[in-house]
Amino acid sequence: MERRVVGLAAHVRPVFMLPVLATSVCGALLAPSLSAGLAAQHAAAVGGALFVAHLRDGLVDGHRRGEEVPRLSEATYRWATAAAIAVTLGFASLLAATSGLLAAASVLALLVLALLHAPYLDTHPVPVTLDYPVGIGLTLVGGFAAQTGVVTTGVVAVAANVALLLAGIKVGIDRLDADFDRTVGKRTLPVILGSDGATRVAVGWFTLTALVVLGLVIGGVVTRVAAVAVAAALGCAGVTVVAAPRWAVRVQMALSYVFVGSLFVGLCDGDCVGWTVLPHRFTPSAVGQIQLYLVSGGSQLVEHLALTALL
Repeated sequence: MERRVVGLAAHVRPVFMLPVLATSVCGALLAPSLSAGLAAQHAAAVGGALFVAHLRDGLVDGHRRGEEVPRLSEATYRWATAAAIAVTLGFASLLAATSGLLAAASVLALLVLALLHAPYLDTHPVPVTLDYPVGIGLTLVGGFAAQTGVVTTGVVAVAANVALLLAGIKVGIDRLDADFDRTVGKRTLPVILGSDGATRVAVGWFTLTALVVLGLVIGGVVTRVAAVAVAAALGCAGVTVVAAPRWAVRVQMALSYVFVGSLFVGLCDGDCVGWTVLPHRFTPSAVGQIQLYLVSGGSQLVEHLALTALL
């Protein structure tokens, strides 16, 4: 029994869980007002969906593909996954009643991604690159929808750009794992295209992200402070070319906090609850520091996050 409990606890994986919970909170802070209860409901729901993904990973990678030593028996994985799905659906139902269908739908979409990731999405180069970033984008939108019952063009645009940036970073992380992925037949972009080809894809992704954010600034969707995010995205592109893959990922993760913080401030502009909840000097660097604290909780975890936080 103790071994089973320890095995289940190991699948919580705070280094993966905390960024998702922090993203849910950030989405809530973009709303005009904040209900802590609704924020907790949404965070619990997305946490449940991610726990389902971790359990599915453990079952597939441990018992089907032999990529790791399984922590639990196959039967335990099955009943634990079923229980986690039931709990997540319960939170989704609660959100549907208290916040509306959009917040609940975002959780259901995350649950679908969780169930499909290990057995299907993880085996193809495009979805293995995009599913985690898309999940982060859905979490941000869902955190906002849980507070308001609606979504806005600005929130969707910010979420989409965060997903774009993270997809570029994911390509870089997959460069670090390319040798191992080849041995288990995992078809990531670096495995298929090689390191140089993956570098070109990542640079293109970061450049596209910068151009889209610039368009949002010019179009007035976000304020001019979001131009800092353009520089952060271009910085990610530059470091991809000039730095070794491991250092490139670390710098990109650091720049991602500046990127998200700048977009947050550019969209908020005094009209969201985050403006009053967060420090008086509401700058991109201040938001980045707060997100860094929420996501990491310590310098050692930051380094680990920079290398492993994306699936």
